Amino acid sequence: MDPKRPVDGLRVLVIGAGSAGLLMGQVLKKAGIDVAVFEQDESPTARPQDWSFGVYWAQDRIQECLTPELNALIDTVQTDPSYRHHEASVLPIYNGVTGELLRALPAPHAIRLRRRPWLQLLRTGLDVRYGKRLASITTTDDGVSAAFEDGTTEHGTLLIGAEGAHSVTRAWLFRSSPADGALQRVPISAFAALTTLPAPTALALRAMPSTWFIAIDPRGVFTFAALHDCAPADPAQWTFMVLLTWPADEPDEQAALARDSDRLLDKMRAMAEPLAFPFDAMVRGIPRGTKSWYTDQMNYWLTKPWDGRGGRVTLAGDAAHALTFHRGQGLGNAITDAAELQTHLRAMKAHTREELTRAVAKYEREVWQRGRDVVAQNRENTLALHDWAQVTRKH
Repeated sequence: MDPKRPVDGLRVLVIGAGSAGLLMGQVLKKAGIDVAVFEQDESPTARPQDWSFGVYWAQDRIQECLTPELNALIDTVQTDPSYRHHEASVLPIYNGVTGELLRALPAPHAIRLRRRPWLQLLRTGLDVRYGKRLASITTTDDGVSAAFEDGTTEHGTLLIGAEGAHSVTRAWLFRSSPADGALQRVPISAFAALTTLPAPTALALRAMPSTWFIAIDPRGVFTFAALHDCAPADPAQWTFMVLLTWPADEPDEQAALARDSDRLLDKMRAMAEPLAFPFDAMVRGIPRGTKSWYTDQMNYWLTKPWDGRGGRVTLAGDAAHALTFHRGQGLGNAITDAAELQTHLRAMKAHTREELTRAVAKYEREVWQRGRDVVAQNRENTLALHDWAQVTRKH
């Protein structure tokens, strides 16, 4: 297939149809720029596991990225569509063993969004193509070409790699010094499940002052729970996202947990035994056979400036700043990326290649500084939350 070259104006190729890629698609479309989004998954439902995102500080910037029509639909993709964000909302942090409230972090107008309907909303009006796994990138005099594993090639003025922490685009940008683009690891293991729970536990969680919260205990175990879907009339059919993290196990134990889901769930239940209600019940109530996610150590990438080949290739989202998740800042930073790019796109007068190159350069300068700062802060926070002495000292 011949590359599709822009005849008039600009064309942007976005790699990755997650939040970062689709938000970039929306702001480019709003700017009147031809944009296509390429996703390696075969369909929007190819990944069976769902989850939810918290937006704790970037809510106003969502408004910048989306049209009024899409902004009006955001409440419908919340984990609880009846919830209305407000100035006094907080993220509670409890002592998991005693149940004592350690602190209530201000989170004015915080919301949580269900991944699948959120991405469906973001796909509205965009040209999204599935089954497109990026194979290689080539820069040309008039732009950039992306070759995909299915044998097709696309050409554009700019390519934005937004395909997540394991970004092929980032690896290409740093191919002359691979270590500079490689993920680093934090010795913290993680478990997550989207699960139903017995009705009494579900009702107790729904009755908490906030339907998302954190519990920390002296062993260095971090527990997080959030309501995911409360649409069914029967509380036993509601779903919750339950997440635990802890100092990484020895390699043999990591390997055993990775291959044996029953052993993994048994370990989570044992970890929950010392916890107060409802923290213990929400872990011990996870049914056997529930699909779960496990990683032996968490990844991050400390943002470094990249050579975008004269404004032809850049990064966004986790590809630009892969974070550990304990501060819940992944989606907020993806939103900020798109909003920052839009700020510079608005300054374009004639939509020339030169103007787009300048807009990308300004965008990158902001992302490089913010990305480095936020990744470092998140790594420090992840380690601190598993050190009881640090938790209590800050408390």
